[in-house]
Parts: sequence; C-alpha cells; structure tokens
Amino acid sequence: MHPKPIPVARRGTALAPRAHRLSAAPDLPGSAHPPAADLAPRLPRVYVPRPRLWQRLDEATDGSITLVVAPAGAGKTLGVAGWLRSTASARATGAAWVGADETWTPERLGAVLDARGPVGTRDGSPSLVVVDDAHRLPAATLRHIDDRLNAAPESMRIVLLSRWALPLTRLVPELLGNFTFLRGDLLRLSPAESASLIAEHARTDDPEVLAAVTRHADGWCAAAVLAARGLRGAQDPAAAARLLAADTEPIANRVAGEVFSTLTPRQRHVLLCVAGENAVSVPTAAHLAHDPHAGEILAELEDTGLLVRRADDPADDCPTGPDCFHVHPLLVEVVRQRLAAGGVDAARARATVIRAVGLDVARGHLTGAFTRLVRVGAPVEAADVLARDGVRMVLNQRGPDEVAAFVRAEPEVVDDRPDIWFAIALGCWLRDDVEGTRHWGDRILDARRRWSHAWLPGGLDGLDATVACVRLWRVALGLEPAYAAVGHAKRVLIASQTRPAVREANAEVLPVLANELGVAQNWLGELTDAEASLTLAVSLSHSQGLAPLGTCALSHLALTQYMRGRESACIELAGEVLVAARAPGATKLRFVEARANLAQLLARLLDVPTPTELTLDPFPGVRYHSGDLCTRFWFRLWDSRQELLAGNVAEAQRLLSGPGECLRLTDDQLPEHLRVALLVERAFVAALASDRDTLKSLHDILARLGAVGESALVRGLRADRDGDRRAAVAAFETASADATYSQPPTRALALACEAQLLDALGDPVRSHERLIEAISVTEARRNAVPFFGWARQGTPIETLLRRLAKRPATRWLHDLASTAAGRPDVTTVYASMTATPSELDEVSRALAPPALSPREREVLNELARGATYADIAAALFVSENTVKTHVSSLYTKLAASRRSEALKIARSFHLL
Repeated sequence: MHPKPIPVARRGTALAPRAHRLSAAPDLPGSAHPPAADLAPRLPRVYVPRPRLWQRLDEATDGSITLVVAPAGAGKTLGVAGWLRSTASARATGAAWVGADETWTPERLGAVLDARGPVGTRDGSPSLVVVDDAHRLPAATLRHIDDRLNAAPESMRIVLLSRWALPLTRLVPELLGNFTFLRGDLLRLSPAESASLIAEHARTDDPEVLAAVTRHADGWCAAAVLAARGLRGAQDPAAAARLLAADTEPIANRVAGEVFSTLTPRQRHVLLCVAGENAVSVPTAAHLAHDPHAGEILAELEDTGLLVRRADDPADDCPTGPDCFHVHPLLVEVVRQRLAAGGVDAARARATVIRAVGLDVARGHLTGAFTRLVRVGAPVEAADVLARDGVRMVLNQRGPDEVAAFVRAEPEVVDDRPDIWFAIALGCWLRDDVEGTRHWGDRILDARRRWSHAWLPGGLDGLDATVACVRLWRVALGLEPAYAAVGHAKRVLIASQTRPAVREANAEVLPVLANELGVAQNWLGELTDAEASLTLAVSLSHSQGLAPLGTCALSHLALTQYMRGRESACIELAGEVLVAARAPGATKLRFVEARANLAQLLARLLDVPTPTELTLDPFPGVRYHSGDLCTRFWFRLWDSRQELLAGNVAEAQRLLSGPGECLRLTDDQLPEHLRVALLVERAFVAALASDRDTLKSLHDILARLGAVGESALVRGLRADRDGDRRAAVAAFETASADATYSQPPTRALALACEAQLLDALGDPVRSHERLIEAISVTEARRNAVPFFGWARQGTPIETLLRRLAKRPATRWLHDLASTAAGRPDVTTVYASMTATPSELDEVSRALAPPALSPREREVLNELARGATYADIAAALFVSENTVKTHVSSLYTKLAASRRSEALKIARSFHLL
C-alpha cells in the first residue's frame, strides 16, 4: 500500500494560526563587522510542514541551547524557518536569524545574544537566536557559547543548526535541562511527506514513481527533490524510477547529475559559468556566461526553492537584494565534477569564463579573476594571471589562501612556471610558513643560476628584485649573512630608481623589497637607512594599490622611530596603522596590528601619567612573525617591563637573561644597538635587585663593545649601590657626555641620577643644572623613565622636582612633578620586595614556598612597611594579641626567628 500524500503549503498561504515577526540585532559600535542578524530565509513555493521537528523545537527552546545536527540538504534551515513562522511558542517572538561564518566573533555573537527582540518575552528571558551553519563559527565563538552555557545558561536562548556535532559541554547541561540535542532523524521525511514533496516536483502522482523515489531518497529532502526533478524530464517517469533500484552511486551525486542533465542547454551553461561564485549578481552572471538573459534563467531555477535561491547575505560584488543568487552546494559539486570530466558543455563554459576574465584583466578588474579560472578548470590561464599580478593578489587577498590551494591542486603546472614562484614564496612568508618560504626561495635562486651561469650579486643579473627579496628572507631565517644580502638589496633598489629598464622589470616586487630591506636595516641598526627604505615602501604601496603592505611598512617604521628615540612620532605612526587595520572591511597582513600595538605601548609606557590600559594584555594569540627578529626582541623587553611593573624583579631578570624560544636572540647574536639596549635594561633591573656582581659583568661587556656612555652609566649604578657617591657622580658625568645610542635614553638617565647625587653631596646648584638639562632633553620625547629615582644614595627625585616646579615650569615639568608627588623612588619601592643575591643564596631553593592565609599575607606586607604591632592592629582592625598570633604563625611557616629574617625569606619566595 503506497503512502498517501499529505497536504503541502504553498508560498503565500498560512502555516499556522500565528506567525511571529523576526528581528535583527542592533549594531555593535566600533566593530568592523556589525552583528546585524538576518531575517529567516523565505520558504520555497512548495513546502512540506515538519510537525515532528516543530514539536521538539517547542519543547527544546525552553532551555538555553538547542543543537540541530543533520547533513547538508536535510532541510534544517527551512524546517526551523517554517517553525518560526508557524509556532505559537512565545520563545519564537522577536527571534533573530544569524547566517554563521568566520566573521562571527565572540563579541559579535554576544551582542546578538544579549539583545532583546522588539516584542520580548513575558518572563524577561532573552529572545531566541537561530544560528544557521553553526559549524562555520570560529572556535573562539564556540568556546564563548560553551562558557555561557556553563556559567550563565539563563543569559541566552539559541538554536544552532550544524552539519556535525559541535564541541560543547553536554552531559551536565542536558541533565539540568539547559541543552537539547536534536539529531537528523527528526528531519527525515516520513513516507507521506516524501510522497507529497515528490508529487509536486515530479508533477505526477504515479504510485510507482512516488514509491521508488521515496525508497531511494530514504527521507533525505534534497535527494527526494532532486530525484523528482530528474524524473519530471523523463519520457516515461515510471520506467526511469525503476532504474533507481539499480543505482550504485551516492544518491546525492546521482540525482543531482540527473537533474543537471534535464536542464536546458542555456540553464546548464549559466550554472557551469557561475556555480563557483559565493554569491552572483545578475550583471556578473550575464558577464561570465556571455548571456544577457542569465538573470532570467537564474530566476527560473530559483522557483524550485533548492537549486538556486536568492542571496540573503552580501558579497563583494553582490549586495543583498532581489538580483543576487546562491547556487545550492549540491549543484555546485555536480558542476565541479562536470567541469573536471570535460565535454562540450564544460569546454564551452570554460572558454566563456576565460573570455570574460580576459576582458576583466584588460580593464584592470582583477578581483576574482584567478579564482574563476581555477574553478572552471583553466590552470594555465590561472597561472598567467598569477604571473602577471601575483604579488598584488597575495598582498590583497581575503579569506582562504587560494594561491596555496592552486599549488596543491596543480603541481605540474606550477613546476613549469618559475614566473609564479615568487608570488607563491611571498604567500608562504606572509602566513609565516618558514619551510614553504625556504623551499620556494631555494628554487628561485637555483633557477636564476641555471638561466645565467654568470650570475653574480654585483653583476647585471644581480639586479633582480625577487632574488634580493629571497636573500633578505634567508637572512631573517638565519640562512645567509646579513650585510651581504642587505648590500645587494640596496644596489637593486638604487638601480630600480635610476635605471628605467630595471625599474620596469622590478616594478611589481619593488614595494616588497623596500619593506623587507627596511626590516633588515632595523635589525642591523641602520636606522636612518631603514627609515628611508620603509618610507619608500609606504609610498610605492600606496601608488600601486597595496594598502595592506603600506600599513605593514608603517608598523615597522613606528618601531624605527622608537629605536631612534622619537617616541612621539612612533605613537603617531602606530596610531595611524591601528586606525587603518581596524577600519571596517580593511584587509591587513598578519602581525601588523600586534606590531603597531607594541610600538605604541612601548612609547606610551614611558610617558606620564601612564595610560591605564597598559596594564591589560593587548597581545592575544601569536604576536610576531618567526623571521621578524627586531619585533621579537622588543616583545621580549615588553614582557620583562610588564613583570617589573607587577613587582616581579626576578622574573624580569630571567626574561632578559635568556633568549626565549629563539637562539638568535642570545646576547652574543644580537646586533650591537639591540645588545647595548638589552645590557642597559638588565643593568637597571640588577640595580633594583642590588646585584653588584651582575652590574660589574654588564659594565665590562659594554666597555668591550665600545659603548662608552652606556658602560659609564652602569659603572655609576654600581658605585651608587656601593655607597660611593663621588665615584658615581663622575661615572654619570661621563655617561651623559658620551652616550652612543638613543634607546635607552642614556644621557637623560645619567643626568637625572647625577642631579640626585649632587644634591645629596651638598651641591644644589649643579644638581639644579643637571635636572633642568635632563628635563630639556626628554621633553620632546616625553620619556619619564629617568625621573623614576634610580640613585639609591641621592636625594629623592620627588623632592628635586617639587623644588623646581615652584618656579615657572613647562608643561612637561609640571606633569613630572605631579606624577612624582607623594611617591617614593623606584629603588625604595623595590627594596622591600626584592630578594638580594645574598638572600637568595642563603635560602635553599629546594624548599617549597609556604602557604600563607590571606590575613597572614596582610600582616607580612605591614611588617615589610616597618609597621609596629599597634600600627598593624589599627590598620587591620584587630587586637594586638591577634597580630602577635599571626606573626608567630608567620615565623613558624617561614622558619624564621626575627622580623628581618622573615622578610628576607619572604622576598626570596616572592611573597612580597
């Protein structure tokens, strides 16, 4: 007995007594991707209600999360869309619909989840949010959903539609009723539902046809529709249905292929030309298919509700609207297979797309040209586009790395085209693929040597910008000496600016070369040349439409300015980069934002008052490129300064003493300017720890390097630590006269320390002169580090600044005095919480730090301040006997017999 078809709903008819209005979420201020949610998709002309799914959704949406998992084509989207329009559940009122992709960050989705619909729910719970294609959500967004599920399940009502199970916590939330998992069998069409759907699409109620398709579709909505559409074009639908019994191929491909065969030649041609597009507008379809009626053909196919649908989300060349279409993924796969298999239709479509792309390239419209050629199976033509415009494609690309996919898919074509190898190597370098960069770089160099046996860096063949770039990458990876490669790059850059033939040959690569040369010069300390190279890179990038490379060069230029002691210029350039990188729709290269953020924070950390946001961690995830050694070095110093601000002197010393994960950042491997900066930084941390031996060692190393001013500065810190004020003054005087480098500010540091000591020695006039000079040399830079109070044996810097501020003062002096008011010198602050080397030696490192109660820690901190028992009792609002009890417990846990010993042990364990 055959199933009796059930009634179907047609477009324009009511599905239930009540339909709810769907809402869009509000915009998130300042976001590059506003979180506005879409309305639910329109139902097709022929639609079968799904009562089993709807009933479960009515029950499940009382909880926080409902996860619907089913394969593509099962009817998840339309099933839930029909439920929203038919259910009487109050949960669906004001529901928002989200089409998920990688742009839905935790913040963006959180804004939608926290929004309330225009109508709202009676009990004040959050409105329902439906996330279609939830499997496309980024991992961070899924973790955000999972965290909310476990921490605040009442804060959301969300339905997730996914092709596979998502990594969400299930057991406990399911037991608590906060999580419901709906499997794909709920979406399986019943025989009656299948029969209704098949009858409408096949336009026959022949029981044999209905039974055959129902059996082979096995409840899969898309397969049933495709099979019915295929049978509709057969002369004998019943005979064609019987052939399904012998089908050995997957039904999706089989029936989709049969549907494709039943289309008219014009329909097939249009689909072959446009199916690879994410979303295609009518003008684009007409252009690619060379058919002015392509829009009408797509509208005809859209009537099925499955093969083609109207686009609900905007694409680059296809804004949301009635003239924008999506081709169903199953049909896209069929088109891909047809193009790969070849044939008359495929050859004609390929030729048409190649012609359209050729016209676009000739007009300078390069967007999508390479991708379209790859999708229609024209790898040779795609390689031609890559050879002509590969550098621009790689630098400006968004989304998936299509060049890398082309390399994997067409290895034979790639091997025969050395003219595209540089673009491939550049793509590897930008995504930090070290092995890929090395492989393709070596191939480029080998090919150049084979083509010209007389190849020499200084000869005519040495003026190839691609070779110069590859050599600079090899320098960054430690595979080639730096100065020879940098000299070669300089010659290529000069020749490209002075010789028209060389400039024309290198035009595409020249901005990349200028940027990489500036990066290498930053590393080597050739900062004036680096500034010129990076400025040229910015100019060339803007003139050639390479905005991402321009912002990248600006971020490196910001670091150049910082290393040259121009903190204000650094802040300005870094701010410009961050504005450009965070602009809506901006294309940016990896690590650019982190590098600009680092430069800005390094410069602003020295200013007063210190910005409050500097206490946050501004660098989530991977922070730097493996080959960007200069940025990696400054990240190392930033990390140590953050530990120092947190009071962890020992950890700051550890970070500065070791190279971390990069052996090329060891002290003896660093270029001289960075090594001097590191050694001086270590010296000031050692001064805070009262580490005399380290200060002596650092002084000796700096003296051997010929850094006269910097070595004298460290000698002065050591003499100050030993209590020899006059020797310290003499050393600081030498340092202020012979400073070699701008970073760190050796001259200003020496002047400020000398001013402190001269005042303590009874020479206020000279002290006054030195302090005014220190303020003058730091005013343009707004570098407040010299005024932290580094001289242990000198007058507190706050006292000196207060005296000076009584006279007519500049804005900078006023800011310094205001910040220093009421604050002790930095050496005094850290003295009470930093273990000296002798204290560390006296305490066995095998001992585990004792576990102190919160109250014992408070008492310990008061003891470190020098407070009496009465003072502690008053501060903590307890009796003196209680204080004595806590002190006794502290002495027992610290194995100490007196206050000084307890404080020494506590500092060695970093309890203070």
